[in-house]
Amino acid sequence: MKYKFVFLLSMASVVLYGCDNKSNTENEQQTQALVNKSLANMIPVKGGDFLMGDFGPLVGEKIPFSINSDDKKLHKVILDDFMVSKYKVTNHDFNEYIKLTNQKALPEGVIVRHYKELSGSDVSVSVPWEIAKNYCLWLGTKSGKKIDLPTEAQWEYASRSRGGYFPYATSNGKMEKGINVPTYEEKEQMTGGFGLPYYPIGKYPPNPLGLFDMGLSGAEWTNDWYAADYYAQSSIKNPKGSEKGKKKVLRGYIGGDDQYALTMFRQSASPIPLLKGWVYEKDGISPGYVFRCVVNN
Repeated sequence: MKYKFVFLLSMASVVLYGCDNKSNTENEQQTQALVNKSLANMIPVKGGDFLMGDFGPLVGEKIPFSINSDDKKLHKVILDDFMVSKYKVTNHDFNEYIKLTNQKALPEGVIVRHYKELSGSDVSVSVPWEIAKNYCLWLGTKSGKKIDLPTEAQWEYASRSRGGYFPYATSNGKMEKGINVPTYEEKEQMTGGFGLPYYPIGKYPPNPLGLFDMGLSGAEWTNDWYAADYYAQSSIKNPKGSEKGKKKVLRGYIGGDDQYALTMFRQSASPIPLLKGWVYEKDGISPGYVFRCVVNN
């Protein structure tokens, strides 16, 4: 009887080990699939130099494009080669990452509860800054590459198709409703009546570099701490923003005035952006805090 019990215990251990092995293999395969998909979507960006900031006085009517004061110091920036994702990270890919890393799901935002279209699989995921950064770093760990959030300089250089004089990161540098950005009716339809510009990826033509929705359909996190006077003290080679701060730099359209979509328009928000009276664990964050990753050399 004793030997029979030992035998059964051994068999159970073998079965459990086999199940664990199968589970680990499936996890590794799914992880690799997400990593491969992410890398396949990366667009190479040849480095170079450009004038960062509001270049309005250099072109056209020779007047500033932006109403901001923190982007007026045009300054030379030199960047190394890098790669940037052609799409923002979607709800689908982010939810895969959550499952693969055994993390707790994000709290569902109050607005998303009422407009379920915003949680669609091909809509950009809205997350706090640190969670966005951790996602990119995880891709880097799993791929063996230097993956991170883009610096503010990388973001602007890429959105302007390697630093060209493009006011908007659309197919032609202009905002043409129904052609390269949605009409109000299209936004209403894609968001279930929410009406603000948070819509599925890849619906409209990319910028000349091949990047979709850059500066459109949400404000994108960058790696940099925000400082209003940073442009006056920025380093020339691969600048990385202020050494410290309370807010992170965001770039992109959050609705309202088209100013937010300008390729040089600077925004900032707390790493966990909350509306007054909101609690993250209960209310989540409002939609529109989105991101994409870069591969550095």
